[in-house]
Amino acid sequence: MNNEDYVSYELALKLKACGFDEPCDHYYIKDNAPDGTAWIVPTTYREDFNADSYFPFCKPLCSAPTLAHAQKWLREEKGIDVLVWNCSCGYGWEISKADTQSRGTTLMVYDDNGEDKDSGMWLTYENALYAGIVVALQFIDN
Repeated sequence: MNNEDYVSYELALKLKACGFDEPCDHYYIKDNAPDGTAWIVPTTYREDFNADSYFPFCKPLCSAPTLAHAQKWLREEKGIDVLVWNCSCGYGWEISKADTQSRGTTLMVYDDNGEDKDSGMWLTYENALYAGIVVALQFIDN
């Protein structure tokens, strides 16, 4: 798995603020980083690194889920589905939510402001998924 398959440190912090508390096999740490950036650290076990009591001497610390893990958490725990689709121009995303009042899925938002300025699409599936997850987290009340 590549580092591109994991959420960024900034997105990991947003997930933590929205209640992400699932075990992960990587975590971010910012302490002792000479350049002030966060480091992603692999572990041999899966743990909820977002727990406040976990490694209290290494703050700030947060879990580093994969994009797919974050997508699954949003769908299963928050009822928000981030869908990625492709076309001849690239990849796009949309967010839908199961709505009990309409007894179906309600399209909440989609975007076509991707990296390709001509088509508005994203160049990779992962970039489109990342953009969709960022917007989906804005629908969650923290």
